[in-house]
Amino acid sequence: MSNPKEHSYDPEAATLVPNSGASGPGLPASKNTAVQTPAPASPGADMFEAATMLDASPPAIPADKKAAGARATPVSAPLSSNVGSGLTLLPGTVIGNRYEVLQILGEGGMGAVYKARDIELDRVIALKVIRPELASNPEILQRFKQELILARQVTDRNVIRIFDLGEAGGIKFITMEYVEGESLYQILRTNGKVPVPEAVDIMRQMLSGLQSAHREGVIHRDLKPGNIMRDAQGRVVVMDFGLARSFAGDGMTRTGTMLGTMEYMSPEQAQAKELDARSDLFTAGLICYELLTGKMPYHADSAVASLLKRMQERAAPPSDWDRTIPQPISELVSKCLERDPAERWQSAQEIIDRIDEIEGKRPPSMISSTPYLSTPPVSVLPKSSAQVQPPEPSQKPKKRILLGALVLAAVAGVAAAGGWLLRSKPKTAQVHKNVTVLLSDFRNTTSDPVFDGTLEPTVALQLEGAPFISVFNRAQARATLAELHAGAKALDEADARLVAVREGIDLVVSGSITKSGSGYKLVSKLSDALTGKTIATQDAEAPDKNNILRAVAALADQMRTTLGDSASESAKLAAAETFTTGSLEATHEYAEAQEARYAGKPEEAIKGFRRAVELDPNFGSAYGNLGALYWNQGNQADAINYYKLAMQHIDRMTDREKYRTRGGYYLAVSDGDKAVEEFSLLVKQFPADSMGLSALAHAYYLRHEMAKAVEVSRKAIEIYPKNVVYRTNASLYALFAGDYETSEQQAQAVLQINPVYEDAFTILALCETAKGNFDKAAESWHKIESLSVGGASSASGGLADLALYRSDPTQALSLLQKGIDGDTVAKATDAAAKKYVIMAEAQLMLGKKAEALQSVKKAVSMSKANVLFAAARVYLLAGDFTTAAALGSELSKQLEAEPQAFGKLIDGDIQMSHGHAKQAIQLYQESVRLEDSWLARFDLARAYVEAGAFTQASTELETCLKRRGEATDIYIDEQQTFRYFPATSYYLGRALEGLKSAGAADAYKNFLAMKVKDAHDPMVDDAKKRLAKM
Repeated sequence: MSNPKEHSYDPEAATLVPNSGASGPGLPASKNTAVQTPAPASPGADMFEAATMLDASPPAIPADKKAAGARATPVSAPLSSNVGSGLTLLPGTVIGNRYEVLQILGEGGMGAVYKARDIELDRVIALKVIRPELASNPEILQRFKQELILARQVTDRNVIRIFDLGEAGGIKFITMEYVEGESLYQILRTNGKVPVPEAVDIMRQMLSGLQSAHREGVIHRDLKPGNIMRDAQGRVVVMDFGLARSFAGDGMTRTGTMLGTMEYMSPEQAQAKELDARSDLFTAGLICYELLTGKMPYHADSAVASLLKRMQERAAPPSDWDRTIPQPISELVSKCLERDPAERWQSAQEIIDRIDEIEGKRPPSMISSTPYLSTPPVSVLPKSSAQVQPPEPSQKPKKRILLGALVLAAVAGVAAAGGWLLRSKPKTAQVHKNVTVLLSDFRNTTSDPVFDGTLEPTVALQLEGAPFISVFNRAQARATLAELHAGAKALDEADARLVAVREGIDLVVSGSITKSGSGYKLVSKLSDALTGKTIATQDAEAPDKNNILRAVAALADQMRTTLGDSASESAKLAAAETFTTGSLEATHEYAEAQEARYAGKPEEAIKGFRRAVELDPNFGSAYGNLGALYWNQGNQADAINYYKLAMQHIDRMTDREKYRTRGGYYLAVSDGDKAVEEFSLLVKQFPADSMGLSALAHAYYLRHEMAKAVEVSRKAIEIYPKNVVYRTNASLYALFAGDYETSEQQAQAVLQINPVYEDAFTILALCETAKGNFDKAAESWHKIESLSVGGASSASGGLADLALYRSDPTQALSLLQKGIDGDTVAKATDAAAKKYVIMAEAQLMLGKKAEALQSVKKAVSMSKANVLFAAARVYLLAGDFTTAAALGSELSKQLEAEPQAFGKLIDGDIQMSHGHAKQAIQLYQESVRLEDSWLARFDLARAYVEAGAFTQASTELETCLKRRGEATDIYIDEQQTFRYFPATSYYLGRALEGLKSAGAADAYKNFLAMKVKDAHDPMVDDAKKRLAKM
C-alpha cells in the first residue's frame, strides 16, 4: 500500500512522488463493468428524453476491448434495411463509418437513443438519432440543433456534455456522453419519495447545473424528473436541452407559443410569457417538492386543471404533507413555487447559498442577492478574427467572447454565420472555473536537439501564472499513454488527446518550432480534448536562440489570454522577467532531468539537475528538485542543503515556485505547521493547483489532522477526477481517519478508473478488517494476489497480518513463508526482510523464541534500515535487551523527529520489560511530544495500566479507538500493522476492570470477537480468564 507519508514534495511539479525504492503498480487501461439499462419509462413518459443516459466524465472503454485506447477496426456490419423507414437500428450497425450501435436505450416519438461505440476514439457514447421522416421538419430539426448549440455552451459536472451533431446515410444524430444510472422519474416510481438529505443533495446538484446554464444565458424550459439522471456515484446530471434557449436569442418560440411538459411548467411558461432563469427555478421547486413528499403540489384530475391551479393558487408547504421535513427546507421549496417570479429566489446560486446556510456551511450574512439574468444582446464576431480578446477589467459589463465554454468543453456555440458567440455579463466579480491542460510534445523541425523537451516546461510554468490553470504532469501522462497505447514513442497531439480523455483533462496544447531565416518561429494550438476542435492558435517569433524562452513565454501568455486570464500586461512582464532561468541549455538539461526523475531513474535525474545548475548557478527550481530527490533517498542533510540553495535564488522564481519550494523545504525538515502555511497560501492564490492541494493534504496528514487531509484531497480530485494517485491518497487519509465509508467509496472510484490498481484492494481489505468482515477482507487480498508478482508479495503480507489480527500464528507462518519464497525469487529483499520480522512475531506467539531470533536476525541482515524499529521490538520481546537497545540508539541518533520518537518507544519498552512503568510513561510521553503517533498513545496506555493509573489509561485507549485507522500502518512504511489494534480492547478491559466498571466485560468480549476460536495468543487466554471471573 502506498502510504502518503512515503512520498516527498516535488518543488517543481508540486506532486507527491513515490520513493524511488518502492515499486508501485502500473496504470493499466480501464475496463468497463456491465452497464445496466434503465427500466423503460411509463407509456406517458417521453422515452426520447428519459432514456438519454449521460455522464459528466469521459466514459470508460468497453470491456470487450483488450486494452483501452486500442486502435479500433472499422465494423463492416451494414445498416439495417429498416433504417430508412424509421425503425430500430440493429446492434452492429455503423453510422458514418464511426459509431457502432451496441443496444437501444429508449425510443419515442422523435427518435431513439442508443448505446454506441465511437470507433475512432474507442469509447462508449450515447447516440441520439432523429427519425428520418421527421428530419425534414424545420421545427424538430431546430430542436435538435438547439440541444447541441446551447448544451455545449454550458460546462458543469451536473450538466450533460454533448460532442457533436452529424449526418450519415440520411440519419441525423447527436453524440453525447453515456452514463450508467437512473432518472429521477425512475427513482420516484420505485421509492415514492426520498429521504430529506438525499432530496436536498439532488436539488443542490440540479441547481449547480442550472446555475452554470443560467450564467451562460441559457434557460432549460423543459426540466422534469425524466431528464435528470443520477449515476452510480451519486452525481446528478441535467440533460435534454432540446427546448432550451438563450436569453439573448430569438429562441425556437416567441411570446404566445407554449412548449414544455405541462406537469412541470411554471405559471409564466404556461401563459406563454417571456421567460427567464426564474422559470427553471419554479420547476426545480416542483421536482424537489415531489422528491420530499412523493406528491405534486397542484394535484388535479388533469394536467390542464393542474396548470390552472398553478396559476391561481399557492402550493401547500411540503411540511404540511410530512412533518419530518425541516421547516427551513419546506420554506425554501415554497419560495421556489411563488407564482410571481419577483417573489421567488432570484438565482440558483441564491438557493444553493440558502441550503449551505441551513446546513451550517455559511453564515446568514453571506447570502447573495444576485439579480436574475436579464436578456443580454448578442452579436457575432466574424470568422476572420483570429485572436480571442480577453475580458477587460471594468465596472461596467462589456461584450466579450464567451470563455466559460472554451475553458471546459470546446467552442461554446457557433451562430448561423459561423462566428464566436459574444455575451454581456452581469456586474459580478470574474470567477474562473479551473482549467486543466495537457501539453503534447512540441514538434522540433530545426534539427537542433536542444529544443527537444525544452519548450514544454517553459510553457507549463508560464500558463500556471494564471491562478485557474492547472497543467497536467507530462511524465504521468506518458505513463498513462504507455498503458493506453503500447509502443507509443512520443506524446503527440492524438495520443495526448487519448490521455486527456482518460484523465478527464479539458484542453490539449500542441505546438512546433521551425527555423525562420536567421531566427525561429513558434506556433501553438489549443484544442478541446474530447472533440478535438481547435479553440485558438498562437504564434511568436524569436530573432535568435537567446530569445527563444522569451518567445515561448509570449506564446503561453497568448494562451492565458485566450482562456480568460485578466492579469495586466505589466504583471505578465514581471512574471516573465523572474522566470527561473534564462539559459536555454540549462532549461534543456532541467527538462531531461525531470523526464528521468519521473521515469524512476533518480541517479540520472540528479546528474541532469546538477548539469542544469552548472550551466545556470541561479537555477532555483533545479536546486529544489535536487532537494526532493535526496530526500526521497533518505539523505536529509543534502536535501536540506539543496533546499537552502533553492531559497537563495527564490527571487528568480514565480509565485507558484516560491510556495512550492518553501513548502517542500518545510516538509523536508518535518515542520508540518509551516508546510501547511505555505501550501495554504499557494492554493489560496492558485486554487487550480491540484498538486499543491495534494501536498497540503499531505502536510495535514503529517500533523495527524486526517479529516482536514481528506477535505483538501477532495479539492484536488475535483480538478482531476480520474487521477488515481489523488483518489488513493484521499482513500488512505479517510482510512487513517477511521472514516471507512469514505475510504471505501474512494477506493471503489479508483477501481472504476483502473480495475487492477493494487492499492485500492489493499485499502478495501483493511476497511473490511476494521468492520469485522474478515472473509471479505481475505477476498480483497486474494484479488491482489493474482495481479502481479508485487501483488502476490503484498497479499501474503496482508493475509498474514489478518491472521495475526485474529491470533492465528500458524496460518500466518505458512503465508509468510510462501511470500518470502516469492520475494527471494523476485530479489525483493526489502519485502522479504519485513516478512521475516512478522514471522518472528508469529513465532513468539507460539513460544518459539529461538526461531524468532533467527528470523529477525535474517531481517536485519537483509535490510536493516527498513526494519530497524520493528526488529528492535522483536528483540526486546525475545529478551535480547542489548540488541534492542542498540537498534533503539540508532533510531535516536537520526535527525528526523519520527525515528527519534521510535527510539523513545524502544527505551520505554525496555523500562516496561524491567517493570519500571513510571519511567516508561515518561519516555512514552517524550515520544508523543516528538511525534504524536498511534503507537505512542497505545504504549502510553499500556504503561498506565501496569502503573495502576486506570483513568489515564482509559483516556489514552479511547484516543486509540478514535484513531484506529492509523493502526493500519503504524510503522509508516507500507507494511500492514492492523494486527496490533485488537490489543486496544484488551487493555481497555484491563483499565475498566481496574476502575470497577461493568464495561470491562464488553471490552473483553469485543477483543475476543476479533479472534479465531482456537487462538494461539497469551493475551487471548488471559482475556478469557478475566471474563470468566466476571
